[in-house]
Amino acid sequence: MPGQTGANGPQIDDGDTVVVAVQGEIDIATADDMRDRMLAAAGERGSAVLVADLSEVDFFDASGVRALMAVRRRLNARGVRMVLGGPSAAVVRTLEVLGLLGCFTVLPPAEVPSRAPSATRR
Repeated sequence: MPGQTGANGPQIDDGDTVVVAVQGEIDIATADDMRDRMLAAAGERGSAVLVADLSEVDFFDASGVRALMAVRRRLNARGVRMVLGGPSAAVVRTLEVLGLLGCFTVLPPAEVPSRAPSATRR
């Protein structure tokens, strides 16, 4: 089914960093949910860094970019840094085409703080 996403709440929280795993398809039907879950996860414990683990995203369109930019803007206003963790080829390709990849700090997959089990697709 198009628009499946598995963005769930915090996967890892070491006090300063919270990791949110996102999987599946991020499009107009799922991007707002991804945005809301990331913002909620970052605000739950006053974390300094949000790592969006995008390694298992299969499809990523401009709606996903809009959501990431909104999260980044809101977190920056609160003094929280947003980092993309091991983004998949679909995410990198979309951000590169739009000239926005350089707007984000990107961690290679090996540096993402833990690979907790991915969320279940809806």
